[in-house]
Amino acid sequence: MARQLITGAFLAMVLAVGMPGTVAQEISALKDHDTDRPIDITADRLEVKQKENQAIFKGAVEAVQGDLKLTSAELIVYYETTDGATNPTISRLDATGGVALNSPSETAQGNWGVYDVERRLVTLGGAVMLSRGDTVITGERLELDLESGITKIDGAPANDGDDTNRVKGTFTLPEKQ
Repeated sequence: MARQLITGAFLAMVLAVGMPGTVAQEISALKDHDTDRPIDITADRLEVKQKENQAIFKGAVEAVQGDLKLTSAELIVYYETTDGATNPTISRLDATGGVALNSPSETAQGNWGVYDVERRLVTLGGAVMLSRGDTVITGERLELDLESGITKIDGAPANDGDDTNRVKGTFTLPEKQ
């Protein structure tokens, strides 16, 4: 059974503790992020697969929606077109290659990312690192709910005492007064 160490600083930062290896952290500045805002995307190359309703951006990709900024090497945009509409509706963004998510309150990095616009959910995976101020948390999978602002980080189960992929955090203690 995984052990959990809970310190005063940890309790001050963490709103909830779930299953071993899962941590829900303080509220993100992206709480109530407006997913209806336009998404501005820049890249070195664009390939459109009209039949599959996909736009593939490659090379130094940057997608910005309000205070949310997603960067990666490649980004696949899944969209839907409706009769009579002038612009397609984006339903999902899949990012790979050095994925980074930036907001006014945090920076997160991972190997891949999915922004599910319809569900208002951002997920990063593979060697995830989340930074908020002086606090740094690492794990294998991060989930950021844009409606509630709650962030969850999961670690992989420990194998034979190897806790390399478990959730780990470094927390700065406030100065005593």
